[in-house]
Amino acid sequence: MLMQRLEIPFVARSGSGVIEVTVDRTDDPTRYGQVSTATGFPICTATVAFDLKGYNGLLGWVQTVGTKSSPDADRIFEVDPLQVFEGLELPFGFYGLNPVMFDAPYRSDRTKYLDWLAQAFLCVAPTHPMEKEVGAVAGFSWGFRMSNGDVSIGPVERLHATDWSKHLETFSQRYPSWRFSTGDYW
Repeated sequence: MLMQRLEIPFVARSGSGVIEVTVDRTDDPTRYGQVSTATGFPICTATVAFDLKGYNGLLGWVQTVGTKSSPDADRIFEVDPLQVFEGLELPFGFYGLNPVMFDAPYRSDRTKYLDWLAQAFLCVAPTHPMEKEVGAVAGFSWGFRMSNGDVSIGPVERLHATDWSKHLETFSQRYPSWRFSTGDYW
């Protein structure tokens, strides 16, 4: 598989921007802070260019992951925070001015079946930049499948507002002091 790229334009708070997503198979996982046994697994990076600055330019990434342990299992999505934020009521994995989203999942036991699918959403606080309100402005999915020792990387695909809306109940339960807006901003 060759490196996959996807560009996604977006509009937020009357500003415009673009997300550039790359997903590649890693041949040197230690370069990315990963263990050497992660060779062959995907590395995902999403960079943001946004024309608003300061507080109006604040954006955050919220990622969900749904796994299947067999081909006929149901996929149930959960919020995928960074381990460093474990226990905090913070929906973002990455947050700031033009935040970069990075992920490098792997499993040490490649003999098990695993279908791993992430849905990453770029978000804003739609009414005021410092509010605890989250609304997605764009998103993409990416992932991998592990079977019989082989790792295959899935396609990178653009998501839509309906994909975000499917997670609103999960978000609200996990982060009760936050408000999650429907995908009216796409």
